[in-house]
Amino acid sequence: MPVAHYFADLRAMAAMVFLTWPVAREYTGTPQLAAALDREFDHRHARALPMMSAAGKRHSSRPYSAPPTDSFTTGAVLGAAARLLEAADPAEARTQLAPIVTRLRRTNLALSAYMRRPAWISPALRVAVKDQ
Repeated sequence: MPVAHYFADLRAMAAMVFLTWPVAREYTGTPQLAAALDREFDHRHARALPMMSAAGKRHSSRPYSAPPTDSFTTGAVLGAAARLLEAADPAEARTQLAPIVTRLRRTNLALSAYMRRPAWISPALRVAVKDQ
């Protein structure tokens, strides 16, 4: 996989981790990393709530898709994203990503489709997260 695709997939998976929290919690490496992401999710969710009730275009994905501002939280979310991306084959990837994709669809179907579009993720990840 080209490096640019891998970084695009990390970016998308990091946003998916925040959007599907706490389902993605099991992919953190340590309890301390999970606690950092708990706090970050609470902060992001609080920022997104007012956007959900706003009139017009909501942009409610921005609090979830923006990169974290501190290095520890960035490392925590990128570590979880990397674990989600480490499947050896497409079937294993679909199985590993199923809880995340299911939660993402339930949380926000339009955003789920947006985040799975070709401009956001690599062809390999698109196969793993495509609709049944």
